Order: sequence, then structure tokens, then C-alpha cells
Amino acid sequence: MMKVTLDLTCSVCGHQQFHLPVNSQQGSNVRCANCSAFKCKILDLEKALSAVNRLSARGQPAAA
Repeated sequence: MMKVTLDLTCSVCGHQQFHLPVNSQQGSNVRCANCSAFKCKILDLEKALSAVNRLSARGQPAAA
């Protein structure tokens, strides 16, 4: 697992650091680094970040 700070907030404890799986043996869930609450699936996070990156590259504001 990799511990990272994201521009997301845990809905349970309000923390902004999350554990991301770095290989398939660690599963596919993104979890809060503070309380271990489930946030999302890693593939969903990747898709959302890719969409924001594409919009930013075209000069369009990203949706919040």
C-alpha cells in the first residue's frame, strides 16, 4: 500500500490521506489512512483523475 494525500476527504473522519494499493495482492480498494473506511475502487479513481487531466489539457475547468 502507498499512503498519499489526495484532494478528497474521508466521509467518516474527515482525513485527507488514503492508502492506495500498488499491486493486485493488495486488492483494489482505496481506504482512509486514518480510519480504514472504504473510499472508492482504484480503477474508478484512475478514471476520474484521467478525465480531469484531459479536461485540464484542453483548457477547460475541471468539475468539482
